[in-house]
Amino acid sequence: MLAFLRHHPLATLLALIVHGVLLYFIVYGFLQHKQQMNDVLAEISEVDLVQADVVDSRVSQALTQRPTPVVEKPVKPAKPEPLPTVPPQPSTEQLAQAQAEKQKQEMQKQQEELKKQEELKKQEELKKQEAQKKQAEEARRVAAEQALAKEKEAEKQKQAEALKKQQDAEKQKQEMQKQEELKKQEELKKQEELKKQEELKKQEELKKQEALKKKQVAEKQKQEAELKKKAEQEVKEKAEAEWRKNDIKVQAKREEAMRKAMQAEREAEAKAANAALVKQETATWISAISAKVRRAWIKESSENVVCDVYMRQTREGEVKEVRVKSCQGEASDAYKRSVDLAVRRASPLPRAPSDEVFKEEIIFIFKPQ
Repeated sequence: MLAFLRHHPLATLLALIVHGVLLYFIVYGFLQHKQQMNDVLAEISEVDLVQADVVDSRVSQALTQRPTPVVEKPVKPAKPEPLPTVPPQPSTEQLAQAQAEKQKQEMQKQQEELKKQEELKKQEELKKQEAQKKQAEEARRVAAEQALAKEKEAEKQKQAEALKKQQDAEKQKQEMQKQEELKKQEELKKQEELKKQEELKKQEELKKQEALKKKQVAEKQKQEAELKKKAEQEVKEKAEAEWRKNDIKVQAKREEAMRKAMQAEREAEAKAANAALVKQETATWISAISAKVRRAWIKESSENVVCDVYMRQTREGEVKEVRVKSCQGEASDAYKRSVDLAVRRASPLPRAPSDEVFKEEIIFIFKPQ
């Protein structure tokens, strides 16, 4: 019962209202019936009193109007006039029965009206329940379809994962075979590598000598620039001496402009010299990286193709990413892969001499010889 009340609060409320209305009409009808009965009894008592008074007055009148007897001549007594007939009045029971019948009919009408309203409410409730049932069935159907779709998707994913595992296993097997082959090739090419390292050492020595020459040329250029500055300074000092003869304000402005120009020129020259030095150090650093990669390279075929190699590294020279971008000629995938492995073997690479020279991403030219 409590579960029904919790699930159907509206129906419970309507039932309480209907019973309350019925109770109200029953009490109201009982009170009205009692009042009407009292009124009817009062009317009946008044009618009886009036009728009794009328009868008594008529009887007394008839007695007074009776003729006096004559001794000599007997006269027949006059017949009394008939009393007027009073229409029969309904009894108290009949009135109460009529009133009760009327109230009963009204109660029946009210009950029929309430029954109709309850029937309509029941029909609406049934329609509502039918609609809810349809919604629930639709929701169950949608849920079933979704569950079926999820099962199909899970099955597809499971099949894809199984295929991927199979492919990964096959790739791992091939990779292991390649690594074994590479180990064999590495053992056979150790002697060749030693020879290449000696040649590379010679090339590095030559490069160091070239770098020293370039450094000397740069120092010479720096000295020439300083001499040029001194000559320009002398010229400017002479000009300043001439300008001192002119107006003091004009001379001060010219001096300030000249000072700024000289400072800008010195800064430009210093930047140019620093840029040249950084460029030279960068070239030396990239050459050292290229040389170390060549030493780590294992020749797997007769290909000798020059390639541009992109590389990303840390400040300490640890290689993070390698990609062979392009080659001057046709290069096989195996050749590109050998270059990639050479860069990774060479990690950590030579450190940059300064933060200005260091670049996280560089592109260098790989030359097999």
